[in-house]
Amino acid sequence: MKKRAVAAGGKVFRTFSASFSRKWQKEARRAGVFLICILLACCLCSCWSQRELNTLAIVLGTGLDVGDRPDTLTLTAQVVKASEIGSGTSAKGGGGAGGKAYVNVSYTDNSVLAAVRELTRMQNRRLYFAHNEVLIFSSDLAKKDIAEGLDVFMRDYETRMNINILISKGKASEILDENVELEKIPALHISKLMGNQKSNSETVTVTLRDFAIATLSDSAAPVAPMVELYESEGKKCAKLEGTAVFKKKKMIGELNKEQTSGVLWVTNKAQSGEKTVNTPWGQVTLEILHSNSDLKPVKGEDGTIRMKLTIDVEGAVEGNETTENMSRPENIAMLKGRMRDAVRSDVGSALAQARALSADVLGFGEAIRREYPEDWEKMKGNWEQEFPKLGMDIQINAELSSEGGLVKPVIPGGAQ
Repeated sequence: MKKRAVAAGGKVFRTFSASFSRKWQKEARRAGVFLICILLACCLCSCWSQRELNTLAIVLGTGLDVGDRPDTLTLTAQVVKASEIGSGTSAKGGGGAGGKAYVNVSYTDNSVLAAVRELTRMQNRRLYFAHNEVLIFSSDLAKKDIAEGLDVFMRDYETRMNINILISKGKASEILDENVELEKIPALHISKLMGNQKSNSETVTVTLRDFAIATLSDSAAPVAPMVELYESEGKKCAKLEGTAVFKKKKMIGELNKEQTSGVLWVTNKAQSGEKTVNTPWGQVTLEILHSNSDLKPVKGEDGTIRMKLTIDVEGAVEGNETTENMSRPENIAMLKGRMRDAVRSDVGSALAQARALSADVLGFGEAIRREYPEDWEKMKGNWEQEFPKLGMDIQINAELSSEGGLVKPVIPGGAQ
């Protein structure tokens, strides 16, 4: 009886102990969750780093020019006028009903940081670069040195690494004051213009991050798109034209439209575009629908390295100015050949200019480093002399997936 009583008592004690333990753990969890919520609420409500919008001058575009005094540069910041953004129909010159939606502020000093600091003496708002869309260097400054400008914007914690880098053929400040119709702010117009370049494959798009990586590379020559002003109906508008080539943080030359297209073919960045080819009966416009490029170094039996480029390109007939039916097999074969010739011409022109500048804008060095690292270690110290000696074999596979919705041209043209 005593043993039964002791066993029953032990069972009751264990049951009570387990129940109390579960209840204590449940209360502890509740207390822990409550404490965490209090701590998170304190963090969310803190205002230690607040910056009110009415105290900031939001910069959407930045231009750097050679200063009017020795060893100086001029910084131009395009600041948005929030009061004009929501105004009525855009007026000429990029403003709304009440005037321009931006203001350009400039200062000349020995460095970018000094110019920014001096502008705070002239403006009642601090320049805020977190929303900067474009960074434009004038070609005159780029030919001297852009290291100081790059360094400041790379180090600044407000600057985003995806802003577009451009080189102006004239003054950068003038580019930021172009006459725009569809946008109220020139910097936004240029930024969106850069976003559209994938459709033509004739302009490189380079961000601050891309340019910095290429600058630090042992082989790659940095490139950047060039922008210039042209006059149309009495207005000065900006357009993209050509590519600037750099070496040791200085601009050393340019690539034209065809050469830029060749660089994009080699580096597998050509996505779409058009090619107008000549036929015995007139011109035919081919649209590039898809392309893929593969660049590989190949070592011969004698130990020499040659580059092998393979390009697969798919196109379609978008314009027929001839008198002929381009859906015939013999005409399709001819158009494929003309498309291959057009792509080969762009690549050859780009290679010739790169060799003339002794600047590896085609990515040869990086390809060799990946495939033959030991050979690259021997070559990289003398890469500027080794690069122009490299030969390249080009293989282009062209296909036409469509001849358009019409078999014959609507209005026959070309030779009769």
